[in-house]
Amino acid sequence: MKPNQFSCHFEKLDTAGLEGLRVAVIGGGIAGLAAAWELRRQLGSNARILITEAYDRLGGKLKTVNYANGPVDMGAEAYMGFRQDFTELVESVGLGDQLCVPSGLPSGFYVDGALVDIPRRTLMGIPSRGTDVAEVVGQDGAARIDAERNGQPMTWTPGQDTSVGQLVEARLGRIVVDRLVSPLLGGVYSCNAFDLGVRATLPQLAAELDRRGAEGQPFFLVDAVEHLLSKRPVPEAGDKPKPVFRSLRGGYASLVDALVRHADPEVLRNTAVESIGRTRGGYYIDPIGEFDAVIVATPAPTASAILQYMAPTAADVLGEIDLASSVVVGMRMASAHGIPERSGVLLGSDAPTEAKAFTFSSRKWPHLAERGGAFVRASFGSFGNPWHLDVDNRALLSFAVEDLERITGERKTPEEYFVQRWWGGLPRYGVGYMDAMTQAYDEVLAIRGLALAGSMLNGVGVPATAASGVEAAREIIREMA
Repeated sequence: MKPNQFSCHFEKLDTAGLEGLRVAVIGGGIAGLAAAWELRRQLGSNARILITEAYDRLGGKLKTVNYANGPVDMGAEAYMGFRQDFTELVESVGLGDQLCVPSGLPSGFYVDGALVDIPRRTLMGIPSRGTDVAEVVGQDGAARIDAERNGQPMTWTPGQDTSVGQLVEARLGRIVVDRLVSPLLGGVYSCNAFDLGVRATLPQLAAELDRRGAEGQPFFLVDAVEHLLSKRPVPEAGDKPKPVFRSLRGGYASLVDALVRHADPEVLRNTAVESIGRTRGGYYIDPIGEFDAVIVATPAPTASAILQYMAPTAADVLGEIDLASSVVVGMRMASAHGIPERSGVLLGSDAPTEAKAFTFSSRKWPHLAERGGAFVRASFGSFGNPWHLDVDNRALLSFAVEDLERITGERKTPEEYFVQRWWGGLPRYGVGYMDAMTQAYDEVLAIRGLALAGSMLNGVGVPATAASGVEAAREIIREMA
């Protein structure tokens, strides 16, 4: 099974002969917690499952902060609603009644001093028609999109890769990259479109380009995008739209707690693993002891150091992964007056702000609106622009307040605020990324009793990262059985 095929969907494996199996999970983020949960679910109460975490808390890049009127997530705040497998996981640990859906208010872009809706008919910001995005890119930008068919057709060799930014700029113009594609991709990866590969971040588009390139017939980017957009399901009349996102009323901290409760592992906090090595009976984990199997569920640089002797190719690949950093400033206000009736706003590179995005959390999530007042998250920093992480808290708060006033016209004074820095929070899915990652994954896969999990494998979203942990647990069981 390749990394991009991981799923949390339930299945039962043959665990005969695995009574009392000893498995160490290195890393207490969502990948490691999901791995421990799946191990316990499959192996039962007699298995020895240990989680070792280098820091003093579990959850990794998931962090819920308790404000005066309730908890709010300062890392990931939601997941894509179509990930039914992850919803099943949440329900299985008793949190089904905690799932929330957004209010349905639209998100927007800030364009030339005004808030406009994010166009619905694009592929992560890549349009097939100028009219669909004219409000964002202007009439000249829209005309440039429609003029693609008047120029030279595309050439594409199946299997090739390029950056999303280079592809879109060459075919549709730089303004499409700066105002549409980079803000949308940046909200997921904390990178601009020039730092991200087509195959890693837009696999559907890569597959369509491969298909057209193999046919040898002239084609244009807008044709490929139009084909993919036309395949989107059209809701039947009267159908209630399915929520795009879901969240948890108590924040992701409630999921972290529930996974720990159900996995019932031994937990060692503030314990960094220095290396792992083979023994006659399994693996020795320095400085913890001997285990039958190991799951490495840490960020890529740490995994690289741990695997340098066991899986040198994988260690080299993981060690070369670039990391994107970002900062979130969460602000609680006494009043919602002046906060737009939108779930948030994305800010392109030409926006007159330091912030790259605002989430109007209390507009977006009804369970936060119920608390009264307003809650707003401001996001700063990206792979190519990380300097905000070195700015002190008060200066970041000033940026957030001033930028919020700039785009809303309302000066707000937070009653509470919290600054969360995510140093190296996300791997950069660049050109050629998935080929390199498959090479690393396959080397570890060939080593009995050793598995790899984390956001570098399967996508940076919470469901994808959790699914990598579930698959790592299943791989250990298949190998050891």
